[in-house]
Amino acid sequence: MLGDSLVEAWPKEQSGALGAGPVANLGVGRDRIQNTLWFIEHERERLRQIKPKSIIVLVGTNNIYLDKPCGVMQSYRKLFGEIRSLWPNGKIYSIHILPRGEQMKGAAENIGYVNSELSRTSRELGIRTIDAAGIACGMTTPCANYKSDLLHLTPPGYEALTKITRDGIGSP
Repeated sequence: MLGDSLVEAWPKEQSGALGAGPVANLGVGRDRIQNTLWFIEHERERLRQIKPKSIIVLVGTNNIYLDKPCGVMQSYRKLFGEIRSLWPNGKIYSIHILPRGEQMKGAAENIGYVNSELSRTSRELGIRTIDAAGIACGMTTPCANYKSDLLHLTPPGYEALTKITRDGIGSP
C-alpha cells in the first residue's frame, strides 16, 4: 500500500483483510504524489526486495488544492510508471481521491476531473481504479465514516473502505 495519511492510518487488521496475504503499509501522512515518487526513487533497491502481487495506491488528496488537475494527472502518470518499473508483475489498484469537506464538496470539481481522468485512462496507465465515493454518506455531512476534519476516516470509514477495496480487487 502506497499513499498518504489515509493509507498510513489504515488499521492493520483491516488492510490485512484485503485478501492478498501480508501487507506492507508504506503510507506517510501529509504526502503528496511527489513525495511518494521521491520515496520510490530513493528506496528503489530496498523496495525491489518486496514482490507484491497487488499494489494499492491512495494518494492525491494533498495535491488537490495545491496543484492544477492536469498537474495531478502528470504526477499520477509518473507514479504509475515508476511503480510498474519497480514491480512489473504486480497489479496496480488506484483508489480514487475521496470526497472531502463540508457536504463533501471540498475541491469537488478538481477531484471529479482527476478521478474521471484516472478511470478514462486506466488501461493506458496500466491500473485498475476503485471508486470509493460510496463511503461519503450520500455526499452529506456530518458523515459517520469521516472524522470531524471531513478528510480522515473513522473506524467505520475504514471498514467501508476495506470492503470497497476488497470488492475492487476481487472484481474482473
